[in-house]
Amino acid sequence: MARRKEFKTIADGLVSSFVSRNNDVYGYWGIGKLYSHMVSTRSMELKIDLLQRTIEPKNEEFKILINEFANRLMNQIKNRRLNNEFLKKAELTIIGFPNEPSPYFGRMAPNKVNCRLVIVDDLHRKYMSEANTWCREHNAENELKSTREYK
Repeated sequence: MARRKEFKTIADGLVSSFVSRNNDVYGYWGIGKLYSHMVSTRSMELKIDLLQRTIEPKNEEFKILINEFANRLMNQIKNRRLNNEFLKKAELTIIGFPNEPSPYFGRMAPNKVNCRLVIVDDLHRKYMSEANTWCREHNAENELKSTREYK
């Protein structure tokens, strides 16, 4: 039986994947779409509950992204032979920092975003991973769309 401390490794992998360019919402970069959601709702913090498969503030457009990462979480637990009962909470928090441009990215990606995943086990231990990335608001006219197909 695998140990609970493997939740840290799972969190690291999920956060790394979440901020990558391969995380997309119907062909567009997920972080850019999420940042646009922050701007439109005037909330620079989003919370994604991977167990309940919800996002606050709500937006059905992100259902596919949430389901994808919730499934990845459950697959990692299964692959590592962790008991499902160990997992009590898995919450991803995305915080946007508008107008903090990076000298390197400039206008191309002027907004910093922090993504933090906290997994809580049945013993109330927390396993956290976080990453920062730079993005801009989603704009379909200026972005290339992935050719990935969705079910």
